[in-house]
Amino acid sequence: MSNKEILQRDHETVIGKIIYLSEKEDRQGEERGREYFIINKHANGHRKIVAHCEIDDQPAVMRDITYSLDDNWLPMDCFVRISVGDKFMGSGWFNFGDDFAECETSTLLEGRVSQKMQTQGRL
Repeated sequence: MSNKEILQRDHETVIGKIIYLSEKEDRQGEERGREYFIINKHANGHRKIVAHCEIDDQPAVMRDITYSLDDNWLPMDCFVRISVGDKFMGSGWFNFGDDFAECETSTLLEGRVSQKMQTQGRL
């Protein structure tokens, strides 16, 4: 079997970095954080976005996400985790359907939260 018969590379990938700049007078234009991202576009039009965000201002913030969109750019699911000052603050999983949005989260302040909401169509 040749490599062409076993490989499937029908997606596109974009990798990038967003720089967050300060607007404070004494730090105007200085880098205060960054976000690294990867976007995969699959052959069926679905997209997956993975991002890692860092804010350097005290207390430092780190956020990681994985976010899935369908071929019409409508949300399918998402996972988020955040820490502030190296302390876990929360994580959550979100799921979206034709007539609902639901989440399961665990946060330092609220504890475990489960919620499902009916919607008027897709969000």
